[in-house]
Amino acid sequence: MACIALHLVLFPRSRTPGDFVALRFRRPSQEDSMTISALQLALVTEAHSLGYSDAAIARHAQISLSSVKRCRVRLGLPTTSVTQQRGKLGERLVAQLAASRGLRVVWSPRHDARHDLVIQGARVDVKTALRRTDGTWRFRLPATRPSFRSQYQYRKDYAADSELLALLALYPDKRDPDVYFLDSTSAPTNVVVGRGGAYDALKNDWSVLGSRPVLAA
Repeated sequence: MACIALHLVLFPRSRTPGDFVALRFRRPSQEDSMTISALQLALVTEAHSLGYSDAAIARHAQISLSSVKRCRVRLGLPTTSVTQQRGKLGERLVAQLAASRGLRVVWSPRHDARHDLVIQGARVDVKTALRRTDGTWRFRLPATRPSFRSQYQYRKDYAADSELLALLALYPDKRDPDVYFLDSTSAPTNVVVGRGGAYDALKNDWSVLGSRPVLAA
């Protein structure tokens, strides 16, 4: 049952003797329902420190999944999702590899931006995969993606959102990763790379970025 908020509205002295108080009732607004208490914030922090997933944190703190994501952003807590952690690692590695080659790197200012990096003026969407047992890497490029709060799906237009896709191939050992740059206008929904594959010519070809103008500071 929804809680009912009680508002006390004080009126000035009326023409009749005495003051009176008018009581007005209202149902809680959406803003009220999104309010997170200090206790719930503490529970989110506790569950996150134990490595809980966002869904488990939501159950632990008795709040919605979207509220957990807002809390993590507010508290500066990273995701505990292995897939998302790998994606963040991939973005950092591509940025480091680009910077080590003297290329200008600018991070997207928002966590929900539709590209991850701007390298030499080119918007770059980074995808990361770990090598599979058959020695190949598989990258999925879905046609839709969820909003930050997972409330809806929207069409992912790679050509409109970025100029290049950087497919980062991670090794299970300490070898440096390989990067395959694809033109975003012709990106397939499923890419498999590996030795002797169709994408070998694109492997670690940073020249696709070298001729682009450097962004002004």
